[in-house]
Amino acid sequence: MKNRRIFALLLVLALLLPARLSFTEEGMYPISDILKLDLKSKGLKIDLQGIYNPGGVSLIDGIVKVGGCTGSFVSPQGLILTNHHCAFGAAQMASTKEHDYVKNGFLAKTRTEEIPAKGYTVRITESYRDVSDEVLSAVKNDMDYAERTKAIERKIKEIVKDAEKKHPGKRAEVSEMFIGKTYVLFIYTYLKDVRLVYVPPRSIGEFGGDIDNWEWPRHTGDFSFMRAYVAPDGSPADYSPDNVPYRPKKFIQVAPQGVDENDFVFILGYPGRTFRHRTADFVAYEEEVRLPYVVDLYGWEIAVMQKMGEHDRAVALKHASRIKGLANVEKRARGKLQGLRRVGIVAKKRAEEEKLQAFIDSDPARRARYGTVLADIGKIYQEMRANADFELAMQYLPRSSYLFNFAYTVYEAARERQKPDLERESAYMQRNFDRTKERLKLRLQNYYEATDKIFLKELLQRLAATARGQQVLSAAGVPTEPEAMQAFIDSLYAHNRLADEKFLMQAVEMTPDEVKKLNDPFIRFAEALYPEFQKLKEISKRRAGALNELYGKLIEV
Repeated sequence: MKNRRIFALLLVLALLLPARLSFTEEGMYPISDILKLDLKSKGLKIDLQGIYNPGGVSLIDGIVKVGGCTGSFVSPQGLILTNHHCAFGAAQMASTKEHDYVKNGFLAKTRTEEIPAKGYTVRITESYRDVSDEVLSAVKNDMDYAERTKAIERKIKEIVKDAEKKHPGKRAEVSEMFIGKTYVLFIYTYLKDVRLVYVPPRSIGEFGGDIDNWEWPRHTGDFSFMRAYVAPDGSPADYSPDNVPYRPKKFIQVAPQGVDENDFVFILGYPGRTFRHRTADFVAYEEEVRLPYVVDLYGWEIAVMQKMGEHDRAVALKHASRIKGLANVEKRARGKLQGLRRVGIVAKKRAEEEKLQAFIDSDPARRARYGTVLADIGKIYQEMRANADFELAMQYLPRSSYLFNFAYTVYEAARERQKPDLERESAYMQRNFDRTKERLKLRLQNYYEATDKIFLKELLQRLAATARGQQVLSAAGVPTEPEAMQAFIDSLYAHNRLADEKFLMQAVEMTPDEVKKLNDPFIRFAEALYPEFQKLKEISKRRAGALNELYGKLIEV
């Protein structure tokens, strides 16, 4: 539709922006800034208080995050409308060859027929406040960049712990809004009993397949229904047949007449993040390094999984959700590459930055504070380029091989859980550990050994193709010659016990001494690579600390 203006109001980014940041007529804005936008003149007819009212009930109370997606309450009985691809994982986890809900769809005619959506939660925003000063108070002038990142991480953990103590039963999270500048504390209610109500057949929910994904106009019936449940007293609870439908403060009503040409439209939800403030060097790194890597690796992994499930529906079902997720990312990456190249974003960014640099240099005070900001940011991306093949292979190794991920998690959990709670990596803190174990269980249900072996070999070969990777593999006792590498991999899987859920859940709770006594070959392999992962983590924290400070200055200027 021509001349339509679309405003994405980010409920997840609900904060008051610094007054010095001006607005354009399009883009993504925090929901709290709706009062600053002249939406009436653009055609909005709804009262703004009806959309956003922090002191009362408004439209945003009907918008939730379900799984990793935006959803809307559409009935007073906890019914949620979301995308088909968002409910796809729930349908896949409940499917068998005999009851193939992925292919044939699913409809619960009564509430008793609704299926638990394993691993899903519904997140409802209760409140938020800016905590930028508190977070940044942890930063001292004499800190190096890695220390800066660690100080911010610890301060955030302290703020979260204090908030959850003050709000029993709620979940607190601190989100970085503008890198290095603004941080917001959100208080959420998490509903843990989520059930599948309706998912269309795949031929409707995914009509057009990949061709139609990320395209406009779309012809896909990309919708599903789920329902959130709570304990009889209204409190969040795990699945129980005694639970009752959640009663939302607000539910959204659909306008049956639809939209007309040139109608005013805005989108309210959780669309992720914007890279508008990133530099040309960042965009160039994305265009020339990271995005092509993702397209290549994910495209290959998708093809392998499709072939593995070609003649076995049970195997295809194990891979279905993973293929769906990878295909979504891979298509988006290809679309980004096409757009970046077609529009020439890097060249445009560099031209903008030349003007910005001239503005900085025109004033001695500005030059003293911001003179090298753009160049210093560029140096970090140059460093990332120089080490990209090795670092990306290491990064995607635990994402590609589930069994390596299990082994590494067991080993890391044993070490991290010996530390005081606030000093642990987030996944192993007491408040998050049950979720970490739940994620392991969900991955295990989609684990297929033959595919996992192929993925592990590919990532090891990618590592072996780099000078640093050869050194790391050699130190870990991994042969780089193809036949010897295959024999090494076969021996790992031949003695594998981590694919057994009971064993895995026991192992992830063990102490370092207990893990060592298991004498598990896969865990020994993860242990051998652990020091290199730790080095890369320190490098990542150093870069994050540097970019945190530099992008903060860039936003200022």
